[in-house]
Amino acid sequence: MKCKNCGKEGHHFHQLYNAGYVCDDCIGKYFICPVCGILYDMDDYEHGDSGIGKCVSCAKNE
Repeated sequence: MKCKNCGKEGHHFHQLYNAGYVCDDCIGKYFICPVCGILYDMDDYEHGDSGIGKCVSCAKNE
């Protein structure tokens, strides 16, 4: 598995919403939902940050 941003291998990875993985070193460039743990691009308001600190999918399931 490789980081989508930096290409590092063998690190702890987080799953991106739209496929791929990001390492811990690159995670700060994304919004991470505290409920499901999925990463979203910071400007993805369609799927990512719903405005209440959760992704749109998790916010709908409340």
